Amino acid sequence: MVPYKKKENSKEFRGFYVDVTKSGGDAIKAFRKLKRMYKNTRYFEEMRDRQYYQKPSEIKRETAKRKKQALRKLQKSRDDLLGVKRNRKK
Repeated sequence: MVPYKKKENSKEFRGFYVDVTKSGGDAIKAFRKLKRMYKNTRYFEEMRDRQYYQKPSEIKRETAKRKKQALRKLQKSRDDLLGVKRNRKK
């Protein structure tokens, strides 16, 4: 039986690693750093999305909905900065 040989220059992603000794021994700082790494890669959002199957049309609908929301939010902030008054129905 031949033991498993580890590749030296492997480009394969093996996960995140935070050295607690480098961050001054503060485990809370290391945890926050690790949490930030996961958030930046959208790992948990990806797992949540893959939990159930979504039809491609549903995915397109969701992305269009998110784009509309982001555009509306940007327009609102721009209007507020410029002092534009909008007529709202009451």
